[in-house]
Amino acid sequence: MPRRDDWIDDDEYPDARDMHDLGDDSPTDYDPLIVGRIEGVNTGLNGLSRSRIILIAFALILLIMLLVPVITQIVNR
Repeated sequence: MPRRDDWIDDDEYPDARDMHDLGDDSPTDYDPLIVGRIEGVNTGLNGLSRSRIILIAFALILLIMLLVPVITQIVNR
C-alpha cells in the first residue's frame, strides 16, 4: 500500500513533554472540520439549541396526545 500524504508518523504524536506542558490547557483548534470543541461553536447545553428544544417539546406534546386515548381506553376497561 503506498504511503499517503496525511499519514502520521510516530514522531508527530505529542510526546510526554507536550502533554505535560499543555495538558488540559491546550490551545483551541480553529479548524471547522475537526470533531470536538471549537470555541464559540459548541456552547450551551451540549448542542441543544433553541430550535432543538422547541422540536423536543413539540414531539413530547404530540406523543402525549397520541398516548392519552390509548391509556384512557385501557383504564376504562
